[in-house]
Amino acid sequence: MIRQDYKWLTDTFVAHRGLFDNGGGIPENSVPAFAKASEMGFGIETDVQMTKDGILVVFHDDTLKRMTGAEGKLADYTFDELRKLRLLDTEFQIPTFQEFLEVTNGVNLVVEIKTHADIGEVEQKTYDALKNYKGHYCVESFNPLIIRWFKVHAPEVIRGTLSCSYEEAPFSRFKKWLLRELKLCKWNGSQFIAYDAATIRTNKAVKRFGRKIPIICWTIKSEQQYDELHDCFDNMIFDSFTPKVR
Repeated sequence: MIRQDYKWLTDTFVAHRGLFDNGGGIPENSVPAFAKASEMGFGIETDVQMTKDGILVVFHDDTLKRMTGAEGKLADYTFDELRKLRLLDTEFQIPTFQEFLEVTNGVNLVVEIKTHADIGEVEQKTYDALKNYKGHYCVESFNPLIIRWFKVHAPEVIRGTLSCSYEEAPFSRFKKWLLRELKLCKWNGSQFIAYDAATIRTNKAVKRFGRKIPIICWTIKSEQQYDELHDCFDNMIFDSFTPKVR
């Protein structure tokens, strides 16, 4: 039985980086992608990072090349420098986190905080920005220490662990095992698990946690994939198609 205060996590499908079409002029993690998802009533998953001069922005990759053509890491650019860039040769810029919150219009939010050094400042700024949001929200991260920060400093915020098989990760076998098997989730107070579609069915740790807390699957990319895996999770983060309302 999912706790009532978590139930909103499972009520509405979640659009991955908004309802985007990277080849059709609506880039991922852009204002129009968020507006479209909001208008259709979907929840929204997005990614938060901080610029060199301390501004929270919404962007997935560590580096700028794929989405803007620029060289280097986002964290090495100031906000003014980033504002000169455009997403996938469109008119759209990298949004600030505040711009994201303004356009989402109260729909459910799943906010991924990208891993980084010196944990504390990004988390505090994210928390401060979310306090005035008029809808439901939660935070998630691949980094167990980030989730732990919220348990200690903002325990009222619903928080969850992102995970996957880590087969290609440049980590030790022990670290891969810790993360893949969700061994730090009790320590960091995870209240939901967001697990990769590729291995969600075969991971026994996901099944164990699923008896007590919600399981969200990322990223479902078709109705067929949803039908094949829906018995493994309570909700999905999706892209590449628009799911039927259930």
